[in-house]
Amino acid sequence: MASLLLTDGYVVTVDPDRRVIPSGFVRVEDDRITGIGPMEEIGDVGEARVIPLDGMMVTPGLLNGHNHHWGSLFKNTGEGLLLEPWLDQVTIPLMGQMSRDDLRIAAYLGAIEQIRTGTTCSLNHVVNVNDHETMQAIIEPAIEVGVRQMVTKELRDTPQPAFSNHYEARPHVRGREEEVALAEEVIDRWDGAGGLIHMGLAIETGANWMLHNSTSDEIIREGVALAQRRDLKITNHCSAGTPWLSIKEFELATGGGDVDYLVRIGALVDNWVLVHSLHLKDREIAHVARAGASVISNPVSNAYSCDGIAPLKQMFEAGVNVGLGTDGTYVNCSPDMVEQMKFAALIQNVTHMDPTLMTAERVIEMATINTAKAMGMDHLVGSLEVGKKADISVFDLRKAHVTVPNRPVGALVFSAHGTDVDTVVINGELRLHRGELIGFGREREVLEEATARAREVIERAGIAERVFVHWRH
Repeated sequence: MASLLLTDGYVVTVDPDRRVIPSGFVRVEDDRITGIGPMEEIGDVGEARVIPLDGMMVTPGLLNGHNHHWGSLFKNTGEGLLLEPWLDQVTIPLMGQMSRDDLRIAAYLGAIEQIRTGTTCSLNHVVNVNDHETMQAIIEPAIEVGVRQMVTKELRDTPQPAFSNHYEARPHVRGREEEVALAEEVIDRWDGAGGLIHMGLAIETGANWMLHNSTSDEIIREGVALAQRRDLKITNHCSAGTPWLSIKEFELATGGGDVDYLVRIGALVDNWVLVHSLHLKDREIAHVARAGASVISNPVSNAYSCDGIAPLKQMFEAGVNVGLGTDGTYVNCSPDMVEQMKFAALIQNVTHMDPTLMTAERVIEMATINTAKAMGMDHLVGSLEVGKKADISVFDLRKAHVTVPNRPVGALVFSAHGTDVDTVVINGELRLHRGELIGFGREREVLEEATARAREVIERAGIAERVFVHWRH
């Protein structure tokens, strides 16, 4: 890897001291940051490739703590539906029609979207049922495009007896022992691949998934044991759904909420990345804090499907680490983490009638170091510090919709867009510069194939009449 030197940038470090360097540099050698400071301390340039930034904002690469990259093909398919009918009428039919090649092109598109909005690392929450070949189709494009991802291998098991009689309890394609063994094989094969892939687990413990008989108590416990043995993070969908539908039904069935259930079966540990967490009671928030688990908030997704607003104020007060994510773009329509920051701040502030609760600084922390901590990667990424991986985003705030920025940190959150990213460095490699992808020349081909394949899957799923509508009356 060639060394890089980013010069004359407005450097927002998010380091432990939260230093901001109005005119600074970041030096990169191989895959690490080796220097950072004010321009007057830059020293010898040496043989580094110098990239002058002319005052553009330098931040840690943004981290997306919850995305489903396969959903990149299906933006704008779920409008007007609550979560439960959206899952049954749109998502599950689409998921059932995805071929290995569909998964691959979706993965390419998701990786390109990630770079083009200044996100250097995302947690790819896998929800379809996979084997070695489909996991390869999901992971290889991320390596080829050059993005960092935590990719989670799903663990499924049909409960016996059925958890709920509302849905048929179809036997899973693999027995529990085979399911866990396959997960370990996938982790062994891909963890660390390309210096970019970090493996984890996806175990669905949320109300709607339990009611669909997708998860057993046994697979939850075995998955937790595997995660603890191999130091893996576990992502799930937690306390997400319509209060008078799946949330109510689960509470009537169990006497509590999603976190209560994990506590009851002895499965709440610090490995969990609890996604959404909209309807947690105070006692459940206290459980999460004691366990040391993290929460990923997805405010745009939750508003899109009218699930609710996460009780972040109570989580902050309890000491819970809270990061930020987009969710899949089929239930958000945008992978833009800058958009998530703005929406997260505004919806929480107006909910609590407190304009000081969610500052620009707090939501930047959520989209960087907090999400890195949730993913168990804060020793590697999430801030600009010497010794950390060189995952860096540079935003051009000199555009009409941002100028005059006045207070740059506020301008990034409240005026800018993810597409204002000018330069992206991931693992020490230049991946985007002056708006051009570096090292991947098939972007147009990917976009065209993604468009064609999306239409074909939508038609096979039988939802074309719902989606392909020019104007709804």
